Amino acid sequence: MTDLPEKTIQQAIDRAEVRSLRGGGERERMLGYRDLVYLRLRSGAGRLLSPEGKRKLREELEQLFGGSLENEVVNLGPLNVDVGPESRTVQARLAAMERARAWVVSDPDVLAGEPVVRGTRISVHVVADLKEQGAGPSELLEEFPSLTPESLEAALLYARMYPRRGRPRRAPWKDGAPARSTRGSDDSA
Repeated sequence: MTDLPEKTIQQAIDRAEVRSLRGGGERERMLGYRDLVYLRLRSGAGRLLSPEGKRKLREELEQLFGGSLENEVVNLGPLNVDVGPESRTVQARLAAMERARAWVVSDPDVLAGEPVVRGTRISVHVVADLKEQGAGPSELLEEFPSLTPESLEAALLYARMYPRRGRPRRAPWKDGAPARSTRGSDDSA
């Protein structure tokens, strides 16, 4: 959503540059609208802003009232920063994320709680893995005929916004068997 690497965002949270909100999961960290706008502005400014300039930008954003920041300009001394374009980008991406969340469900009785496309048993992370391995949208839609172009886009966005964390789960049916990678394996050999 910010076009920054996850590590950079986590470091900004750890340094208290932005404030994380508690998410649904124990380890999940979520950011508010103003924090996302700030990170996008910071990302665009790159190294142009000193640490003091970044602090001033953050303070100025916190002082702005109201919901949207799309018509706001932040004054940083001789520099005026138009917040609007980044605000509109964040709003559009948040709306797309909400649409993606509507397509994805997680039920402990379906694939052990793995996020799946609503009404199917298709894991959003499996679809994303296949895309990462080079499968195109038409190939994915052919492989999973119950997906629509809209549900495919939502699954890929959801997987990008909520990547898998930690070690892969061991399958209960492989009791005692060594874990086997499914990536790139060829069972015909």
